[in-house]
Amino acid sequence: METRGLGKTGLEVTRLGFGLAEIQRQEVQGGDVSDAARVLQTALDGGINFLDTAACYAGTEELIGKTVSHRRDDYVLATKCGHVVVDDTGEPWSAELIEHSIDRSLRRMKTDRVDILQLHSPKLEVLERGEAVDAIVRAREAGKTRFLGFSGDNEQAHWAVNSGVFDTLQTSFNLVDQHARNGLLADARDR
Repeated sequence: METRGLGKTGLEVTRLGFGLAEIQRQEVQGGDVSDAARVLQTALDGGINFLDTAACYAGTEELIGKTVSHRRDDYVLATKCGHVVVDDTGEPWSAELIEHSIDRSLRRMKTDRVDILQLHSPKLEVLERGEAVDAIVRAREAGKTRFLGFSGDNEQAHWAVNSGVFDTLQTSFNLVDQHARNGLLADARDR
């Protein structure tokens, strides 16, 4: 499997990663995770070494914990934070909510650290206010994540790239959505 360096992390990840936003569809009623487990195990066995999830991806963090946490050294693990999900109380993008989300994610995935912790599509005002960014920086300082990432688009993604805070950028780029070609990808490459 072909690999590439990921952002400023120094991590080598497979060009094909596994985004878990849709895998919860594999879980059937009653909590049977055997199909999803088979998919995850097959991906890892096939050489894919990058798993990307989020607290707001309906149970995928728990799925990682139930099915592949025993293989933690076989993959680079990225998750996202900042959104209010079902069992949360509090203000989106607040330090308190982010800190709670990070600790919950670690418990769910049965790990003591993630490789990349990403802010997940906050508004520009949230980034400029700084509370959310400060919260993930503190998570890195506490050893809960190795690297910081930004997952989002448009002016927020430009802000994140130009801030110098983030080690990775995850942004939309496909046949229909080509906005990242307007300077974002070049700026990210330069940094």
